[in-house]
Amino acid sequence: MDANSIISSLTGKFPEDIYDSDIESGIRVVVKVKPENVVEVCRYLKEDLSFGHLCCEFGVDYPDRNEIEVIYVIGSYEHPVVLTMKALLSRDNPEVESVVPVYWNANWYERETYELFGVNYLNHPDLKPLVLPKEMLGEWPLRKDYAGFPNKSARNLV
Repeated sequence: MDANSIISSLTGKFPEDIYDSDIESGIRVVVKVKPENVVEVCRYLKEDLSFGHLCCEFGVDYPDRNEIEVIYVIGSYEHPVVLTMKALLSRDNPEVESVVPVYWNANWYERETYELFGVNYLNHPDLKPLVLPKEMLGEWPLRKDYAGFPNKSARNLV
């Protein structure tokens, strides 16, 4: 399976849900998907296109656009293509369906993104604090308008 056939398969199966795609190289594909269909696309990627490994999932804050982007990096054990899937959410109420039913290891990635960006993962099996101390819960310290962002006083800055 190559990058072109993956894009063709995805856009053919989800013509209304995938609204942008790009082949960055022969082994790197990027797609943008509507947030309400993230789980269906992930299930198709895993079951039909052999993308069996969620490498990571994280958020990016765009306060000037009033958006938070959730990014999923998904790999395969059967072919060399790595897919980056992006879902744009409203910054005011960022929520997306959890992909834990498809990729079990999304559990920790989603908990971390929930704590640090405020993304609510609907139907997550256990969306509880993972990394922040109790006094910081609900502050979303990786949002760019957070009072302490960026911390320029850290000792290990290069």
